Amino acid sequence: MDIDVILEADATPAQVAELAVLAENYGIRGLWTQNYSNGRDAFMCLMPAASATRRIRLGAVVISPYEMHPLKIANAVATLNEYSGGRAMVVIGGGGEWPGVLGVRYGKRVTGCGEAIAMVRRAVSGQVVKWGGEVYSARYFRSTWVKGPPPLVYAGATGPNMLDMAVRFADGTMLSDMTLPMLEPTMANLRAALVRHQRPAGDFRVNNFCAFHVKRDREHSFAEARRELMIRGWLGEEWYGPLLSPEEAAIVEANKNAFLTAFRTRSGDIKGVPPEICAKLVEGLSLAGDLADLDRHAERLRRFAAAGLTENALRLHDAPAEALHIIGRELLPRLR
Repeated sequence: MDIDVILEADATPAQVAELAVLAENYGIRGLWTQNYSNGRDAFMCLMPAASATRRIRLGAVVISPYEMHPLKIANAVATLNEYSGGRAMVVIGGGGEWPGVLGVRYGKRVTGCGEAIAMVRRAVSGQVVKWGGEVYSARYFRSTWVKGPPPLVYAGATGPNMLDMAVRFADGTMLSDMTLPMLEPTMANLRAALVRHQRPAGDFRVNNFCAFHVKRDREHSFAEARRELMIRGWLGEEWYGPLLSPEEAAIVEANKNAFLTAFRTRSGDIKGVPPEICAKLVEGLSLAGDLADLDRHAERLRRFAAAGLTENALRLHDAPAEALHIIGRELLPRLR
């Protein structure tokens, strides 16, 4: 299983380039920029990194066709692909932050996301795109300048319907905050979709968005992990339920606003939620702690690989260079 990293959206283009060089030197497969509404443009931030590196793949995650028309997504990722010599990637998902900010209704989310991915894959291959779908349409589109191997186009898909769509249309999927209790049923859904659409498993990439908080300072690590809990699957019951007792799960459900406040204020204090519940959530939903915790985190990643994941994208937070050194010097040797 290959290892990718995902950067916080506050990194400048110059910082992204520096971090990409560091990641490439450690043998990390890919570097992703996060697409947040209050962040810098995810594609443009990768352009200096494309010049500064030679091997590492570069991608934007997650782009929603409800914020950006599929053909504009195609042009953006194809431009990055041209500039990087064929190393570009993109994750297209039906959700994300932007549609809520823009006040856009999702409509037929699975259908729309599938149409968008199909249109993007045609466009980035230089094909003519004439499309009359239920959600999107195009009269005539062709990027005549597109040459060489196309970029990788992933779906942001975890649930069964979205995974079925991903297998039909995408090069792969990026799962969201996969937990061990969710792993086998999710992969069973994926395997069933591969059979249903007669697609070889080796032809489909499976990545996972995974929060990485490991630091030399243990307390800082756990505080950072607690503040980010709200966006681990947006604390959906499917994510937290199997990690807790029914009574503990009820406390989480009743205090969602406390988790959201901690995320917005960048605080590791979840008011109204006992510390032992937060500790269980951190353990189940992320990789946190200090260097002494890396052996068991490596074992979890090996279980992901054994289940069929081809990649795991570690989401970095504070001090990303420090995190890259820990991944490169400490975690990757444990995975080899």
